[in-house]
Amino acid sequence: MGYRADKEKVENKFKIIKRISFGILLLCLVGLSIFSAFVPPNTWKYYVGLPNVGRRKAGEARIHFLNVGQGDCSLLELPDGKVMLIDGGDYRPSTQKTILRYLNALKIDVIDYLVITHADEDHCGSLDVVIKHKKVLNAYLPPTFPVKGTEYAEAYEALTREKSNLFYTARTTDCLDGAYYEYTYALSFLSPYSLDVESVLGNPNAEYDEEVTNQLSAVTYFDYQGVGVLFMADTDFSVEDSLMRDDEIFDDFSTRNFDLSSTEILKVAHHGSKYSTSKTFLEYLHTETAVISCGANNPYGHPTNETLSRLTAVGADVWRTDIDGHVVVTITKSGEYYVKKVK
Repeated sequence: MGYRADKEKVENKFKIIKRISFGILLLCLVGLSIFSAFVPPNTWKYYVGLPNVGRRKAGEARIHFLNVGQGDCSLLELPDGKVMLIDGGDYRPSTQKTILRYLNALKIDVIDYLVITHADEDHCGSLDVVIKHKKVLNAYLPPTFPVKGTEYAEAYEALTREKSNLFYTARTTDCLDGAYYEYTYALSFLSPYSLDVESVLGNPNAEYDEEVTNQLSAVTYFDYQGVGVLFMADTDFSVEDSLMRDDEIFDDFSTRNFDLSSTEILKVAHHGSKYSTSKTFLEYLHTETAVISCGANNPYGHPTNETLSRLTAVGADVWRTDIDGHVVVTITKSGEYYVKKVK
């Protein structure tokens, strides 16, 4: 009798626990349903799972190379507190979350300068969503007509709708200058040439050509406290040759005091394609640190062994988003820099 009574008591106890657990689960499901009905996902899903980035110190400049898979997205925190976003990855929801959560981790609500280097979907695919959530004051666009139905067209429409100031990137563009700030910095577009931009924009019926589009990618140079950072977008050997050939005439259109041949940090072109980042170019730049943005096990084989070998040959320290995740370069006010990964 005692055994049976004890057994029934234990079974009843388990039944009560199951009922309570089921009730709690049901309440949670009802609560989530009510929450989702009255609080749209867009207002909270970009604020969970934020990366541990930390805050920028006074007088520092930081360059964040985001891990957006087989795409490109770089974020510059300038020493005067302004922000520049270069490209916006592909159109996948996971990429949208990555970019917006990163911006939210840094408490960035306003993007002072947006650069769309070219119209490939892996560089501008998520920007329409980013523009929806973040205010973009100024945007620098590629010399490409927004073909309806493309990611670039959606980004262009979003910028127009939000009344952002629009410019086209070209070598003669008067770029950003922090000369009047306590810690001076310079930002310059080194390519494409104005004549190339005008030739494309002057022909609205020009067909989209990926090779031409890549060659006309915006090449951006950032200099702070003597540390140079070069962003090569998806350019190829021909653009590298032009940069080396015309380096000596940069001062003809720019008052910025920088030396391209002393580029400490290189954002490697075209995800590490073998058709970019030549040995001659690397030796000219004297690059110390190279960052490659690429997706794990991507179908293009990026970065290629040829490019990695060339980087190794010049002694560059190589960082890869497919292996290292988000990569952050911090330039101090004393002109030193260091690189780290973000969890």
